[in-house]
Amino acid sequence: MTAATLLQGATPAGAQTASWPSRMVRIVVPAAAGTGPDIMARMYGEHLSRSLGQPFVVENRPGASGNIGAESVARATDGHTLLYAYNQIPTMNPHLFGKLSYDMRKDMAPVSITLTTGYVLLANNQFPPNTLAEAIGHARGQPGKVAYASYGPGTASHLAFEIIQDQTRTQFLHVPYKQGQVTDVIAGQVAMVFEPFPSALPFAASRKVKALAVTTPKRLDALPDVPTLAEAVPGFDLLGWQGVWASSSVPPEGVARLQAEVARITRLLDMQKRIRDLASEPVGGTSQEMTRAIDAEYARWGAVIKAKNIRLD
Repeated sequence: MTAATLLQGATPAGAQTASWPSRMVRIVVPAAAGTGPDIMARMYGEHLSRSLGQPFVVENRPGASGNIGAESVARATDGHTLLYAYNQIPTMNPHLFGKLSYDMRKDMAPVSITLTTGYVLLANNQFPPNTLAEAIGHARGQPGKVAYASYGPGTASHLAFEIIQDQTRTQFLHVPYKQGQVTDVIAGQVAMVFEPFPSALPFAASRKVKALAVTTPKRLDALPDVPTLAEAVPGFDLLGWQGVWASSSVPPEGVARLQAEVARITRLLDMQKRIRDLASEPVGGTSQEMTRAIDAEYARWGAVIKAKNIRLD
């Protein structure tokens, strides 16, 4: 019996799950309004409201590397709370924060990965190297002096360089930021930064910076002359993704219905266009595929974070 059924007293469990959702559904986004996850959550919410007959309302709860919003969903007992978030929260945060009061792999049900995206390694125009392979050679000649910016310790933009350093036996200088990374790359305060596609591609097109590498397995149509990460570091790529999770109080039948709808919506031509307009690739996968992706990345990033002794608590 679910928490939602208990709250409805004598309502039979079968009737409750068959009609899910039976009232407003809250979509928690652990990021600020106007960010990529927020935009996507609102797009999916509009479609889900129409197809499932109940309002899907976005609630922004940013902070603590996504933990504030995620924890609120993990603690939800109303049977009508979802999380629209990104892969760092279940795959990196458990290793970075030793005292989390929730476990996404136990307290939530994966629904569907909606999209994948990548990063562009942007560099100052006066930085001598023109590719990541050249940057690695450049850094070997001056260990610990070639600076790169990141979005902070333990973020993908930081951990990517940790892997590059280990696999190429080079040493770069890490400069963590909270904001203004690309501005300082343009100004030459730091040499490089891994920037997500949606914000990186306009900067690259403006020629205020140059692109040294893309992190997807294949070169981008938008940057056909820019090598992939794997061309410099064989076997290494770096993809970010977004997806939907359901609170454990959502009944299994509700999760299944939601997964089918999210996958259907992702296949719509207008949704695919809107996702690609944000420099991302639509997915709309199954719950099982999402679980496998989480487990694989949890192990991958856990090994890196443990080896480097990176902690944020």
